[in-house]
Amino acid sequence: MLIEAADVEALALGGAFLATGGGGDTLIGELSTTAALERYGPVPLIDAAALADDALVVAVGASGSPTIMQEKPGNGQEARWALAALERHLGRSVDALIAFEAGGMNALLPIYAAAERRLPVLDADGMGRAFPELQMESFSIYGISATPLAAAVERGDLMLLDRISSSAVAEQLVRQYSVVAGGGQCVSAEHPMTGAQAREVSILGTISLCRDIGRLLLHHGNRIDAFVDDLTRLLAATHYGEVRPLYRGKVTDVSRQVRDGYDFAEVRLAAFGRSGATPDLLLEVKNEYLTAMLGDQPLALTPDLICVLDNETGRPITAETIRYGQRVTAIGIGAPALMRTPRALEVVAPGNFGFAQAYVPIEQLPKNSQL
Repeated sequence: MLIEAADVEALALGGAFLATGGGGDTLIGELSTTAALERYGPVPLIDAAALADDALVVAVGASGSPTIMQEKPGNGQEARWALAALERHLGRSVDALIAFEAGGMNALLPIYAAAERRLPVLDADGMGRAFPELQMESFSIYGISATPLAAAVERGDLMLLDRISSSAVAEQLVRQYSVVAGGGQCVSAEHPMTGAQAREVSILGTISLCRDIGRLLLHHGNRIDAFVDDLTRLLAATHYGEVRPLYRGKVTDVSRQVRDGYDFAEVRLAAFGRSGATPDLLLEVKNEYLTAMLGDQPLALTPDLICVLDNETGRPITAETIRYGQRVTAIGIGAPALMRTPRALEVVAPGNFGFAQAYVPIEQLPKNSQL
């Protein structure tokens, strides 16, 4: 499959949906990726089975605060600089790129980076959604070292990490670098792995899935129930689990702050025309929507996906752009099985974000009786 300029709008929309509120605003990524594909030509999107066992695969993506990224975009060269620095360190050229998350701008950034280099992009990623921290990538969870890693900021400054004790430590260093040197953002080339390893530790099929979800969103517009029906059928053939509408209502309060290079927020929704019997829905955010609480009852918990659509446009709403007065629908989706194993839950369960709830799969949680 070739990714062409005509595919980018759907890819961006589907990536914004799977981003679960994070991953960075897709507008700049959409414009830059479209321009790159028009200038350099289509990018091959390849199945993991097509990789040679000894191919060098590198994950590429942006880190930092989505709010800052929205207000202060990079210059577009950071991925090229980071890749070149990592290749110099490794002493060989990269054979294929992979997204470290299938969400928001980071679903597009490897395609943009691959266009100029005429590299293929693997139809896979390391999260099946977006998460805020590097050690939450499936690559790290299943034994691939995040380092050697190269990171670049808009001024051209580069940081190279070679042998770091853990991906969690690498995350801390990259996060501080993005805040101190990049004003809140940087782009990294990381998790160098072989083709054989990539097949084992990646969530497969997610970039083409972004495109397919985006096409559904474009087709249905604000007919959200029809979109959910088709999404359920689409995901039934993938690694994802149950699709479940969680809540429909109006945003009545948003409390947010940027802290330590992350966006933290609490978003409160009130049901339409409620009689007082329906509690508010509380969405808790660390870059992404991570918990959906109806009073004391969870409706969905990380690593399962919580996606929010604008009722008027049918478009995904990122956590940094959600605002008072919007009328929205929250949708829950079971995470891919690779992110639900005991090994993965050690890293991506609610407790890892400071929440008290123990993880319960969405299909085992009570449904919102008001829907």
